[in-house]
Amino acid sequence: MIVKVTDFGFAVRMDPTKDERTSLGSPLYTAPEVIRGIKYDARCDVWSLGIMAYMMLCGRPPFSGDSKNAIY
Repeated sequence: MIVKVTDFGFAVRMDPTKDERTSLGSPLYTAPEVIRGIKYDARCDVWSLGIMAYMMLCGRPPFSGDSKNAIY
């Protein structure tokens, strides 16, 4: 099975040999290292896919809080 989720509004070309620091995406779906502004790689996409799968199965986000700091 191949899963492809695309939002070219926030697309960026990544070099697979380098870490990225650009913060893109919706905070509810974004991996913590992206939110914190530290180096990340393509594995953050797996985090986002897991969040989307959780939301489709449960109908709510897996984390909740009153602020970004409470979530991350």
